[in-house]
Order: sequence, then structure tokens, then C-alpha cells
Amino acid sequence: MNRKTKKGFTLIELIIVMAIFSILLLGAMMITQPVTRMYRNTTLSEKTYAYANNIQTYVQGRLEYAEDLEVATSDNLDLDGNGKFEETDLAIWAENFRKAHWDQTVGYNGKDVVPLKGSIHIMRLLNNADGTIPQGQITDRVYEFKSDQTIPTSVNPTQELMLNDAFFTSKDSAYNFSYALGSTTLVPVATPSGASDSKGEVYRALKNDKDNEGANIAAFNLSLSIVLDKKTGGSIDVNAGSYTYRAFADPVALQIATLPLTNISHRAEHKPGKLQGLPRPYKDPATNDIYVQDPSIVWGNPGCLGISYDDTRATKTIDFNNDIYFIYAYTDEIRNS
Repeated sequence: MNRKTKKGFTLIELIIVMAIFSILLLGAMMITQPVTRMYRNTTLSEKTYAYANNIQTYVQGRLEYAEDLEVATSDNLDLDGNGKFEETDLAIWAENFRKAHWDQTVGYNGKDVVPLKGSIHIMRLLNNADGTIPQGQITDRVYEFKSDQTIPTSVNPTQELMLNDAFFTSKDSAYNFSYALGSTTLVPVATPSGASDSKGEVYRALKNDKDNEGANIAAFNLSLSIVLDKKTGGSIDVNAGSYTYRAFADPVALQIATLPLTNISHRAEHKPGKLQGLPRPYKDPATNDIYVQDPSIVWGNPGCLGISYDDTRATKTIDFNNDIYFIYAYTDEIRNS
């Protein structure tokens, strides 16, 4: 009687099979790694775009229908001349804004001629953390005013935080937010001295910042560059001799927010070359005569009409040590007192 014998794999055969599987597995990994990397980069791009797009939408919505607007950077807002920028300077700025556009202006409440009252907003874009307010946050101060009363320097409205805490505290919030006036692009730069390039990181900078070029902004082409970079170790300030620029390690994203000033531009189109504010009835406090504000009267004199757009207090070259400020008001917030 023949007895069947059971035969298994020899050691050599097992080694050959394992080697073949290893080669196949390595090939599969080489195929999937680019796909995984592409997916990871796509996810990162989607997140950064969503953050930047939300900021762009917010800033556009706040400024588009402003009646009058001034742009400034924190290095040009020492208005009391004491050598430092502080809250009292913002109150002085708000008072100057009130005086330029609404000083002694009046309305009619159906019975009497009365002073106007309204709200002046100061929006701040933080390039530097301020106490518990993180870098990248946007705040809003509201100065209530009456057209026949000076805004005291002691007035210091609360800074209301405009961006949701999720921008800064959520688990996937791994980004810094930086702001620069004007439109620019990201360009590659040499690895900064002192940077850790053990991972072969690529660094980029804003072209206007690297070349120390001024921002080309005006009432008809006001724009804002929003930079998103890694929260930890994402940037290094590079000494370029007479100035510094900021180099960002990849991944870094840039979003350009165009800021159409619809109301201001509309008025300027009807008076080419003249960015005048909106004329209002004015009551001369000396004679009680009422007439419309005169655009030809120099600012600071009774009956003057301030210009609707001004960026003379904004440093045009990029300096991330400066915060960016906008002061503005809305027509629909001006009312009879």
C-alpha cells in the first residue's frame, strides 16, 4: 500500500516568497507615498485657504461700504507726541476724524435742527500679540460721538475680538496670521542664517518685503496681503543690511484681499481726482447760520469737509512689527441726536 507524504515549503522557497512580497510592498509604498503627500498638501491648502478666505470676507465686508476711511500703521500713530503709541492716540485719531467730517453738522428730527451723532470704528489687524490677544486677531473699537462735542482723550472703548477663537485654539489651528498692506507675491529665498535646514526646508518671502518696495495702495486699489505660516518655527527675520525682511518656511500660504471701497469710489467717479467726503448741513456756531459744508475750506477750519480716503499715516514698506489700523464710519450709523 502506497502512503502519500505531505510536502511543505522549504526554507529557501519561503525566503524567495518573502523577498518577492517585500519588493511588491516597497513598490506599492513608492506609488502611494506621492498620493499621500499630495493629499496632505491638498488638505493643508484647503485649510489655509478657508482661514484666509474667511479673513478676507470679513475685512471686505467691514470696509466696502465705509463712508470715509483712513489707513494707518502703528508706527505713525503717536499723535500726542510723547514718543509712544497708546490708547489716547486712538482717541485723538477718532476726534480728528469726527472733526474732519462731522464737526457741527446737523440734521432735522421733524421738530428742530439738532446735532448729528454716530459711531466711528477703529479696526486693528494684529501682527503682534497684545497681552491675551493673539497675533492675527482682528479687533474693533467703537467711538460714539456727537457732532457738537469733542471726543475726550480719556475715552478707551473695549477691543471687541472679531475672529472666532477657533482660528487660534482649535486642534488643527497650526498657523500664524500676518498682514501687510498692498498686493504682492511669494518668492523663494536662500535659507536664512541660523535656520534649521536639516529637513531641507524651503523658505519664501513676500516680494515687496524682500525688495523693500512700497505698497501700491490707493482708494481704487486698496488691498491686503494675508500670510499663513507654521505656528512654531515658521519664520525668521533676515537682516538685509539697511532693512530686514521675514522669511517663511514652507508650508506658507498667501491670500490677497482686494478691498473695494464702493461708496468712496462711487463719489470719486463723479468728481474725478477728488476724494471728498459727503457734504452735510453745517451750523456755524458763531452765527447759527446753516449751510452745506464747503469742500474748498481747508481742513481744521469751520465748515471744512475732510477727504474720504487717506493713507498718509500708513508706512508703505512692509514691517511686520507694525499693526495695521483702519478708521471709518457708515452712513447708516449717522443719525439725529
